[in-house]
Amino acid sequence: MSLRQRLAELHGWAGLASSWLLFVILFSGSLACFDKEIERWMRPLLHTPQPIEASAQQVLQWLEQHNHAELHAIWMQPPAPRQPYWRLIWETASGARQQVLLDPQYAQPLPASVGGEFFLTLHWNLHSGTPGMYLVGLAGMLMLVALLSGLLIHRRLIRDFFTFRRRASAPRAWLDLHNLAGVSALPFHLFMAYSGVAIMVASYMPAAAQWLYGSDLEQFATEVSGSYHRDELQRPGPASLPVQQVLEQAQARWNGAPILWINIEHPDDASAVIQVRQRNDSTIASPQQHLYFAAENGALLHHQQPSDAYQAYTWMTGLHKGQFAEAPLRLLYLLLGLAGCLMLLAGNQLWLRKRQARDGQPRALLQAINAGVFQGLPLACLALLWSNRLLPQHWPGRDALEAASFALTWLGYALCCMAWRHHPARGRRWYLFGGLAIALPLLAPLQVPGHLLTSLANADWALAAIDLALLGAGLVGLYVAQHAARGPRTC
Repeated sequence: MSLRQRLAELHGWAGLASSWLLFVILFSGSLACFDKEIERWMRPLLHTPQPIEASAQQVLQWLEQHNHAELHAIWMQPPAPRQPYWRLIWETASGARQQVLLDPQYAQPLPASVGGEFFLTLHWNLHSGTPGMYLVGLAGMLMLVALLSGLLIHRRLIRDFFTFRRRASAPRAWLDLHNLAGVSALPFHLFMAYSGVAIMVASYMPAAAQWLYGSDLEQFATEVSGSYHRDELQRPGPASLPVQQVLEQAQARWNGAPILWINIEHPDDASAVIQVRQRNDSTIASPQQHLYFAAENGALLHHQQPSDAYQAYTWMTGLHKGQFAEAPLRLLYLLLGLAGCLMLLAGNQLWLRKRQARDGQPRALLQAINAGVFQGLPLACLALLWSNRLLPQHWPGRDALEAASFALTWLGYALCCMAWRHHPARGRRWYLFGGLAIALPLLAPLQVPGHLLTSLANADWALAAIDLALLGAGLVGLYVAQHAARGPRTC
């Protein structure tokens, strides 16, 4: 067997082994490029602009009234153009972490929803904590192997970019589609696969830090980033935290630049520290010159000066996330991510068609799994959005019901594909996706005050774009269903 044949085998098996998991990662990561817009779409109270009147002090007052446990840390994110609300996160001394979004005018909680952050969390840890994070890292490394081996076995890289024979035989058409989707976005996929693994390398390979710092990994993070930390003194802290005074000092030093995050470490202790981070939407990496103030008197304790290596790390992180970009560039991120999904789908189908042609036996089980993943995930995302519109705004546990609708829809659809894997579907399942996607923005006026026509009339392009994207996805689903109904019978 030649080297090229060995690389082709490696490419096929590395791609197949990770294709289903990578599809979940790439699809959710693509949607996460517009996580803040989706967050706002899923919270109808934010569809109408509200004046930003609530202060950080009011946010802290709300937390004091609703939390009675000892606090370890508090994070507050002020409203910004893409996220017109306060984000409040707190961690108790026991390690329990909670989050709430507050309206920008009165600092009162918004109705619960998983929001756009659901897709971001699905992207980087599959909503499974540390085990999910390791699975994502493993999938990223397999993606690198598949991309590099695929690049080496290509003889006509430039020609494949312009070749798509839609009316050719099924294996040839799937091969052309796989090559076209892969080659057109190859630099993007290579960078995303590498950077996705690299920015989490301290979590994937912690041995060096553990050997040098033992159990004190916080000291490792402090030295690497140039940040500041004070040990707790086990004495009661100040009665009130001078947050507003600290913010005024920080903005005076930054010539009025807006604030990205406010972090208060062990606020109930005498050693409490208030950290302020600057927001700069025009740079790939967020500014790392954080300011640290003493909570007892508001005095400046430390001005963070990160090393060049850490700044390179934050630059890579910012470029991977794409949150620095305006909407057109984030749309390009979305389209290139979806091209990766198409590459995985076509490559998986090509592998199956070749094995079926060689063995003469249908592989119904693998076809059913393909349908459960490649069709089931988009359908589950639609179920999540539908539940957001149908559930009453103030139902207790509404966010958990939204997440349950996502999981149960995906599981139910996958089980149906498994149970009916020998039944000729002729693409009818894509009709379901197309119909639900088109109906959602059209029926929205019956469920929430804001809808597509209102968004267009108000020139609210962020909300209108999501509804238009749903209509476009529905039309694509109907086209695929119509085309698949005339083709081979697959699940």
